[in-house]
Amino acid sequence: MENKIWFVSWSSGKDSCLALYEALKEKKKVNFLLNFAIDGKVHGINREIIENQAEAIGIPLVQKITTWENYEKNFDEEVLKLKEKGITGIIAGDIDLEEHLEWIKRKSKELCIDYYEPLWKRKREEILNEFVSEGFQAVVVCCIEKAKFLIGKEINKFTLEDFIKVTKENGIDSCGENGEFHTLVIDGPIFNKRLEIIESYEKEINEVRYGKKFILDIKKWKLKRKK
Repeated sequence: MENKIWFVSWSSGKDSCLALYEALKEKKKVNFLLNFAIDGKVHGINREIIENQAEAIGIPLVQKITTWENYEKNFDEEVLKLKEKGITGIIAGDIDLEEHLEWIKRKSKELCIDYYEPLWKRKREEILNEFVSEGFQAVVVCCIEKAKFLIGKEINKFTLEDFIKVTKENGIDSCGENGEFHTLVIDGPIFNKRLEIIESYEKEINEVRYGKKFILDIKKWKLKRKK
């Protein structure tokens, strides 16, 4: 086993979750999930949900409330704090957006840490099929207007075929890599408890950076013991 200690750039969605899963399969030691809540929200949903999600997984969450203007500054600050706790590298779930990878590379160089991108250049359907075949489940919690019909839809082994079909028909990236939609992972093989959504509503919001979006405004949720 390597001596490096990692943290995950945590979005709460399927790609960062699968990246974590791949790292754990590679026997990488992951000590923290690092999450940023823009203006107190994570893709428009309550940041406390992410706290419970991390609790369900059993890996400590470091969560910072920030703004888009202060994001990079706060990112640097939090990573430097994690380095003091022994962290030597970052794990991210990028697929093929070059500007995202270049940002990770730049931050890795500036902050003197390693990086690991296990999903990089993998095919969309391959990623989604592994996600559901391993037993992960996610819910679409945020999307642009073009993808509004996806709000609240689950991604699991029973719904995946239809999910891929309907995204393709509507010209939407099936992994939402271009920001068309974002997900919240609610269960999977690395979850000790299931995150159960009890009460939620569709809500329209206007983001400073991205304009009109639709979110699944989750009002009530709980962690449910798994059998």
